[in-house]
Amino acid sequence: DHLCAVCRVSLLPSPALGCPPGLDGITAAFRYNGSARNGVRALKYQNQVRLAPFFADAITLPPSWKIDYVVPVPLHPLKRWLRSYNQSDCIAQELCNRYSLQQKNDLLRRTRFTKSQTTLNGFERAKNVSKAFLASPEVHGHSILLVDDVTTTHSTLLACASALRKAGAVSIYAACATAATHGADHEP
Repeated sequence: DHLCAVCRVSLLPSPALGCPPGLDGITAAFRYNGSARNGVRALKYQNQVRLAPFFADAITLPPSWKIDYVVPVPLHPLKRWLRSYNQSDCIAQELCNRYSLQQKNDLLRRTRFTKSQTTLNGFERAKNVSKAFLASPEVHGHSILLVDDVTTTHSTLLACASALRKAGAVSIYAACATAATHGADHEP
């Protein structure tokens, strides 16, 4: 994994996450601090897409999850254009390779530009992403795995799940590279 001893020591596994209503399961590889935080920031903001396999390899999907399609949390088209890639898409591709799953990026889209969640409290985060996503009718009757780089209050994941349920998805799971405890871990 090419990690130095200092970085390896600062990687802490994510504690088991309580599954919020709206999701059928949630998992994360690492706590969002130390080297995990630095790695996610490098992946997200510094074009270090070479880190996506590292994070994907650390995510363990429960065998009980029956997944039809993997869907990365989408960026707004303008943000995607500005960044030139979607870090969640990079992680999702690696997860699909590892677990032999099918990825479909056209099943969910962000319909409005939202401000960064980093400085918002839980209520503001939920409001910021409320109704910001639209799911394709193609999800009807299928089980979906959402993939994101970091989750704190799960607001983005729940907004995505709401759109997917409205379109008829039967099960929605979430897998994240990192999980932050709002107020305890430093935000991106």
